[in-house]
Amino acid sequence: MLASIPDRENDMNFRFALVLLFGCSLLGGCATSSFVRDSTAPGLPADTDNRYDAVAGRESAVIAPLRAAPAPAQAELLAGRTPAADQELLTPQAYVLVGNSRHARDDDAARAWIARQGQAIGADKIRWYAQSGGGLTAAYFVRLRLVFGATFRDLNANERQAWPAGGVRLGEVVGDSPASRANLRPGDIVTALDRQPVNDRAKFQQLLREHMGRTVELDVARGSEPLRRKVQLGRTFGETP
Repeated sequence: MLASIPDRENDMNFRFALVLLFGCSLLGGCATSSFVRDSTAPGLPADTDNRYDAVAGRESAVIAPLRAAPAPAQAELLAGRTPAADQELLTPQAYVLVGNSRHARDDDAARAWIARQGQAIGADKIRWYAQSGGGLTAAYFVRLRLVFGATFRDLNANERQAWPAGGVRLGEVVGDSPASRANLRPGDIVTALDRQPVNDRAKFQQLLREHMGRTVELDVARGSEPLRRKVQLGRTFGETP
């Protein structure tokens, strides 16, 4: 039997999907964690020993126009620590998990298959993991350009007491992104975009989509200090200024 990869995308309370421009499901941190066989994208055929599954909504055809750079000739292939630890490290650098593979054997042939699969789908980084019961798993990452460059979530009950009109709280801020260049920080509360109230995450998602490529003003609360920040949002197809 092939070893399974645990679903680690929603394991941490304050970790959210990056704000990426490829559909509503990922734009605001509501990405699903289901996997599908990517039958339309380039890749190696599944067999009894090796199988690759793309993350739903992140198939090669969707990812291709959103890349930060052209696919490398060969992905960086390294032994990983754990799937959760590697994703925690790579996500703030704008690397997005696009697929996983499972391998019945832990040998050079399996690692060669992983490298070829990474080349076929244009992965930037691959991390492989030896399984205690034998075999390997591997995680494939692609670096994308960001529309906003920070994760965000709805306010919790305590935060809503301080901001009854609503807002979103920022999580990770990716370096060299629109959010980081505007000096936004983890923990900031965004309450308005161009004077339009940000009631919750869904509203912020909508406003980001409507203003892609534009310079917007965000009303931000940093502790008890109100701030206003100008942010040049990325453009269509994930471009950043």
